Amino acid sequence: MEVTVRDFIEEALATVWDNLHKATIELTQDQLGWRPSDQANSIGYTLWHVGRVEDNFIQRFILRGDEIWAAKGWQERFGYETRGIGTGFTTEETEEVPIVAAGTLWSYMNEVRDSTLAYISDLDWSTLPQKPREDRFPEWSIQTILRQLIAHSNQHLGEINYIRGLMGLEGALG
Repeated sequence: MEVTVRDFIEEALATVWDNLHKATIELTQDQLGWRPSDQANSIGYTLWHVGRVEDNFIQRFILRGDEIWAAKGWQERFGYETRGIGTGFTTEETEEVPIVAAGTLWSYMNEVRDSTLAYISDLDWSTLPQKPREDRFPEWSIQTILRQLIAHSNQHLGEINYIRGLMGLEGALG
């Protein structure tokens, strides 16, 4: 069986998403909000950040449209209006992000992922070298962004599993 670039990207994204889901879906509100120290992020915040980054990269950065976060009313459902995605947030700013129930968070995450997969399913692979925001980010091609989505989600999956360990929970890698 020949594996295409599309197959590879979809499988990589699906695997990390499944592992993030396993690591977080059954956590209590206290577990989602627990922070190992005053300077560390919680699992709930980290997962929110993963979703916001993917939403931002695909919807706003590549497609130059509205993010699902605002367009589909998720900021109202979270009770937190921001264009921020969590990157570069101060400790005080991270504390402002509400930690919602895992089911609510995953409803947003899944809507983001469905949109990402729809984008990938229609992607013309000859456009991978294109730089959708060359004016601001000349080094970021569509290929770079897709690679970053995979790496970024896996990086934060590791953090989430580390925090699970600090709470005395087993890791949740598949």
